[in-house]
Amino acid sequence: MVDFACAARTIASQCALVRVRRASRALTRLYDESLRPLGLQATQLTMLVAVATCGDEGVRLSALADGLVMDRTTLTRNLVPLEKAGLLRVARAPDDARVRLIFLTRQGERAIEAAFPLWERTQTYVREQLGPGEADALREELGRVVEMATRGEKKPAPGRPEPPARSTKARSARPARSAKPARSSSPARAARRKAT
Repeated sequence: MVDFACAARTIASQCALVRVRRASRALTRLYDESLRPLGLQATQLTMLVAVATCGDEGVRLSALADGLVMDRTTLTRNLVPLEKAGLLRVARAPDDARVRLIFLTRQGERAIEAAFPLWERTQTYVREQLGPGEADALREELGRVVEMATRGEKKPAPGRPEPPARSTKARSARPARSAKPARSSSPARAARRKAT
């Protein structure tokens, strides 16, 4: 059995998650600092942009959560200050009161417009520091990481056993469920692409 010190050194030096989270915190700090004059955080701008790229018809909360790779509870909590500030509007879907739709308001549009030159200055700095080719390659690679990590979210995590299959007899004893139409995942996919 490996001892904790060896395990800790290996994780610290080799773990992809450790590196990505450190890089994420460092970049978030950099973008937050540039957006400070607007009273907007980089994570909030990311949410506004994700909603904006989904169009005037709004986006389902579930699709936005999938696109931003966030759980719904965390996303809902993070949307509250944006809604209170008048940057977003949350409404029930007209055809299904259980579904919440998120809309960008005119004030939200103005916030993105005001943030753009500040974001652009920081983005230019990051590209210059990394080199344009490396910055583009990093963005593409991180997109691949998101795809790889979210592709099998319905499957058990690596190393976790598959749940046992139910027998045919057990399935046939249960009443048949009515088939539900499959929901399109294109808004989630579009939000995820735009968020990366």
